[in-house]
Amino acid sequence: MNKVFTFSQKIKAMPVFIAKLFVVQFFTWFGLFAMWIYATPTITKYVFRTTDATTGDFEIGTSWVGYCFAFYSLLGAILGFYLPRFTKQFGKSKVHAIALFIGGIGLTLIYFIENRWLLFLPFVLIAIAWSSISTIPYHLVGEKSPDDKMDFNFSLFSFSVVIPQVTAATLLGFITKNFFNSETIFTIVLGGLSMLLASIIMFFIKDTIAAEHND
Repeated sequence: MNKVFTFSQKIKAMPVFIAKLFVVQFFTWFGLFAMWIYATPTITKYVFRTTDATTGDFEIGTSWVGYCFAFYSLLGAILGFYLPRFTKQFGKSKVHAIALFIGGIGLTLIYFIENRWLLFLPFVLIAIAWSSISTIPYHLVGEKSPDDKMDFNFSLFSFSVVIPQVTAATLLGFITKNFFNSETIFTIVLGGLSMLLASIIMFFIKDTIAAEHND
C-alpha cells in the first residue's frame, strides 16, 4: 500500500511539461503507427495498383516500402547529427514543433503520390521528423528531471510510446473499415493529421518549457 501511495505521489509531482509532452508524444506516435501498419497496403494499392499478394507488382511494392523505410531511418539518423546546431539557435521545443509539422506534411503528401520514385519526397520529410522524434523529447525530459527523479520520469515517459501503440492497434482497424470504407490511404492521412496536431500542441507549450528552463 505504501508503494502505491509513493507511486501516486510521484505521478502528482511529475513536472507539468512532461505531462504536456505526453500529449505531443501520443499524437506523434499515433501517426507513426498509422504509417507503419498501413504503409504496405497503401503503397501497393495506390502506387503499384494491386491488392493481390500473389502478383509480382505486389512483391515489388512491398520491397519498395522497405526501401522507403530504410531511407527515412538512415536519413533521420544522419540529420540527427545536425539537430544540435538548430536547437542551440532556436531551442529544442521550437525545432521539435517544426520537425513534427514537416513530418505531418510528409505523411499527408503520400495521398497525392502515384509514382514510386516520388515516394522518396514524403519520406524525406518524415525523416526530418524522425530525427527529432527519436532524440529531442528525451533530451527535454532529461533536462527537466531532477537527479533523484530521472529514472522514474524516463520510465513513466516510456508509456508515451506504449499508449499510442495500443490505441492504434485497437482503433485504426475499426476506423479504417467503418469510416474509411477500408481505404487505407485515408488512414495514412489521419496519421499525418495526428502528427500535425502534435506539432501545433508543441508550438503552444514551447514558451512554458522555455520559461521553466530559465527558472
